[in-house]
Amino acid sequence: MCTFLAVFLFGLFVAATLVQIAFWQLVFARCSLGIERSKMSDGKCSSGEPVSVLLCVRNEADNLRRNLPVILEQQYPAFEVLVIDDDSTDGTAAALRQFQKTYAHLRVLHAGPKTRPGKKAALEQGIRAARFEWLAFTDADCRPAGSHWLRQLSAGFGTPSAAVEIVLGYGPYRQAPGALNRWIRFETVQTAMQYFSFARIGLPYMGVGRNLAWRRQVFERVGGFDAHASLASGDDDLLVNAAARRHNTAVCLDPAAFVYSEGEPGWRQWWRQKQRHLQAGRQYRPEHQALLGLLALTQVLHYFLLIPLASSDFGIISVVLYAIRMASAFPIYWKVLRQFRDEQLLIWFPLLDALLAFYYAVFVPLVLIRSNYLISWK
Repeated sequence: MCTFLAVFLFGLFVAATLVQIAFWQLVFARCSLGIERSKMSDGKCSSGEPVSVLLCVRNEADNLRRNLPVILEQQYPAFEVLVIDDDSTDGTAAALRQFQKTYAHLRVLHAGPKTRPGKKAALEQGIRAARFEWLAFTDADCRPAGSHWLRQLSAGFGTPSAAVEIVLGYGPYRQAPGALNRWIRFETVQTAMQYFSFARIGLPYMGVGRNLAWRRQVFERVGGFDAHASLASGDDDLLVNAAARRHNTAVCLDPAAFVYSEGEPGWRQWWRQKQRHLQAGRQYRPEHQALLGLLALTQVLHYFLLIPLASSDFGIISVVLYAIRMASAFPIYWKVLRQFRDEQLLIWFPLLDALLAFYYAVFVPLVLIRSNYLISWK
């Protein structure tokens, strides 16, 4: 005989599962509608507006030697690369001087001694020193997919009179052996699927500094980084969260515009990275926190209630609802993975999707409780 508690838990499970299905069918499906390619004719990109590419670096000599040439050799009519050296103590300055002998469009700005954690102070100096209105951002440990990264990203700029002020790009992690790499790639796909899909339904809420562009007037209008100056993170997603709206944000999902990174080498480094990222999330606009909270809560309830319900009088129907939710998500996730060029994750989706519930329920609160409010970016 069904107890009141079992009925109540089953009701919660049904509600959470239906919300999850709604997210997949009505929101995440928008991320798999197809690749937005730039409109090119006669080998020219659709924008052509001059761009300042900004990299804020600290002790990145080796990464600069590997990745900076690809950024400097973009096939784009007018751009500069501005590297802000945030008090490096390795061979970064020497590496940049060597590059400047070859590339006239490379500029270097030395930010001076660090006085606080994070890179916002140095990055703000670079933003104000940039020569052009459109600013594109990436990092020293990132490598564009090819020489047309800037060309494809600029397709979202439109004309000088266009309403678009922000272009969101994708920054995947390269495939490598091990469970950590698999989890990092899964979480990256999950996060990207969320913020691209929300942007496409008119609710843009974040972007990643590995692959992002915006007009400088956006920075001025929202008061720069002043609203979250005490955080070491947030120079990318919180800036976008404050400024992005339905009509001023574009999405670039052309694989030629992807910017690749190597995943964190160990769990400890990943932990510190998540501390920085999760701190920023607490500063999102209330409506975004509510939607993301609902998404996380229903994921947790769906999986955590499935376990006790499976052995109750509602066991069969609970398993059926789990199967329906998985059948609803699976084809959409397959299309997203194909678009993001990471199809190898598909066979791991049922396991990683379940682990995501544990991540939301246990890891995220633990990180937020134990995190130090000021965490250095290097």
